[in-house]
Amino acid sequence: MIKKIKGSLFAKIFVITFLLTSICCVLTYTVISWLVPKTYSTTLDTNLENTVTSFITELEAMSPLESGKLFDEFLLNNNGVLLQLFDTAGNELELPSQGSTEFPRLLTGGIATENADPAAYRATHSYLFSFTGSDTVYTLTVAGSAHEVDLLKDTLASVFLILFFVILAIATIASVVYSRYVTKPVLRLSEVSKEMSELNFNWKCKEDRTDELGVLAHSLNEMSMKLSAALENLQNANAKLQADIEHERELEQAQLDFFSAVSHELKTPITIIKGQTEGMILNVGDYQNRSKYLSRSLEIINTMENMVQEILTVSRIKSSKVGLRKETIDFSALLKGEYALFEDLIVQKEIDWNEDISPSLHIVADKMLIQKAINNIISNAILYSPESSSIYMNAFSENGAVNFRLENTGVHIPDDELPKLFDAFYRIERSRNKKTGGSGLGLYIVKTILEQHNIIYSLKNTDRGVLFSIQFWKIRGGQI
Repeated sequence: MIKKIKGSLFAKIFVITFLLTSICCVLTYTVISWLVPKTYSTTLDTNLENTVTSFITELEAMSPLESGKLFDEFLLNNNGVLLQLFDTAGNELELPSQGSTEFPRLLTGGIATENADPAAYRATHSYLFSFTGSDTVYTLTVAGSAHEVDLLKDTLASVFLILFFVILAIATIASVVYSRYVTKPVLRLSEVSKEMSELNFNWKCKEDRTDELGVLAHSLNEMSMKLSAALENLQNANAKLQADIEHERELEQAQLDFFSAVSHELKTPITIIKGQTEGMILNVGDYQNRSKYLSRSLEIINTMENMVQEILTVSRIKSSKVGLRKETIDFSALLKGEYALFEDLIVQKEIDWNEDISPSLHIVADKMLIQKAINNIISNAILYSPESSSIYMNAFSENGAVNFRLENTGVHIPDDELPKLFDAFYRIERSRNKKTGGSGLGLYIVKTILEQHNIIYSLKNTDRGVLFSIQFWKIRGGQI
């Protein structure tokens, strides 16, 4: 495409420039051929007229017999000039000469120069004068030779062929140079426009010209930078939009998964309660012992109630993302108060409880949510620790961060199961026994709370058990 444009544009400009240059040169030569001989002839006539005027003045100051010497000198000094002398009656007289001893005689039609052809002379001029001491008025006609002008015309005509080839060469060279000078920036701009049409902005026009093409190059450079910036912003916005759309899809999928899990978790206990209730109403078999099955139904209902409370807790946590009520919390005091909540269960399972909590540890967070997360972590550790095992709880400040660690011993979790523990309703217990497996929402709630606070956490196996770690980083004002 660019080669086609280049060939077409270059050829057009070359032809136009060549024709214009050639016509200008031919017209210039024509004007010179016509004007120079004419101007030269006029100059010669003017010089001759001045000479003749001076000559007439000298003639009027002497007699006819004395004028012969003057006529001879004039003809000698002005070679090729035609002089003719006429009397009052218009008769041509012989020109006086230095050796003449009588008044000029009449001529029979001859002239006083060697070349008598009128075509060999320029325009004739006549002058009236009288010799001194005489009342007779004579007419002197003077005609300059046309030889010099004819020679100039012949010279101009003889060099026409040479000038023709010179004009041809000049026109060709000038056309090539001018065509390249004009088409080069235009072709560059054409290439640039093609690059822009393909949304490629890795180019820059030279701005070393001060004419309209230079202004256009500058404008294209500015437009390129603005379009490149706009395109980059658009791409970033599009990427962000795609990320937001993907995030929304993930949230929708997570909600669908959550609702599906809730439905599944509630379906089994509801089915059991329904079956037990129908059996008791119909007095079928063992269901006649209503006290026994009413107690079992109550246990299932309590389990369902706890699950519903957990689900409501998740809902409140997610809906409070933009409204976290952050405050400065005495984290040390909060941890120390947790032991009292689980003291009976700890004693019942004969767990060796060990805690090492540094004093005056402060964090900035939503107290209710952080307390719920810590409560779930400790509850899980106690629930899944075997009897007579040990639990270690540490809290300390290090490198500008408050660290919390809770390690329960005597148990390990398969490494591939660790990430799944934070999913809703996920339990390692395949039997989904509520007495040993819980609701499956405890760590899911912990993850939701910590991620809303942008807090770093981890769960991993150690040599003696399972370790849950949390790190609260300091923020402005030296608080965590």
